[in-house]
Amino acid sequence: MTPADHNKAIGIMHLIYGGFFTLMTLMMLVFFGFFAALMSSIPQEPGAPPAAFFSAIFGFIVVIYALLSVPSLVAGYALLKRKSWARTAGIVASILAGLSFPFGTALCVYSLWFFFGEQGRDYEAQLAGAGRWRGSLNQAAPSGWNAQQQHHQQQQDAELRQPVYHPPPSPPDWRG
Repeated sequence: MTPADHNKAIGIMHLIYGGFFTLMTLMMLVFFGFFAALMSSIPQEPGAPPAAFFSAIFGFIVVIYALLSVPSLVAGYALLKRKSWARTAGIVASILAGLSFPFGTALCVYSLWFFFGEQGRDYEAQLAGAGRWRGSLNQAAPSGWNAQQQHHQQQQDAELRQPVYHPPPSPPDWRG
C-alpha cells in the first residue's frame, strides 16, 4: 500500500470506530432511559439508593462514551480531507481508541505505526512541501468558479508535462 492508501484507510477506520461509539452511546441512552423509567415506577425500599444516583452514573457513562467518539470522528474527517492538523488529531484519537480492546487497540497500533513510521513522516513532508494540505494557511484555495477552473486546468497541464516512460527495446533473440 502507498502512504496515501494508509492515510485513507486510517481515516475511514477512525470514522467507522467513531460512528460505532456514537451508535453505542445512543443505544445506551435509550437503554438507560428505559431503565430510569422502570426505576421510577417501582416503589423504593427504605435505605435503597435513590434513582437519581443511578441516573447520574448512567449519565456519566454516556458522556464518557460520547467524548471517546468525538476525537475519532474529527481525526477521520481530517485525514480524509488532508487537513494540516490531521496527524495531531489522528495521534490523539489513536491513543484514546487504544483504551478499547481489541478493535480500538488494533486501530491505535496501526495508526501510530503509520504516523511515527517512515512512510507517515515522508507522506506528511510530501504534502506539506507540495502545499497540498487542504485547509492550511500557507496556501489559500482559489475563489470563484473561473479561478477554480483555471487552477484545475493548471494541475492537469502539470500532470501532462511529466515525462512519459518508454520501455527499452527488446534484446535480439540469440537462440537461432
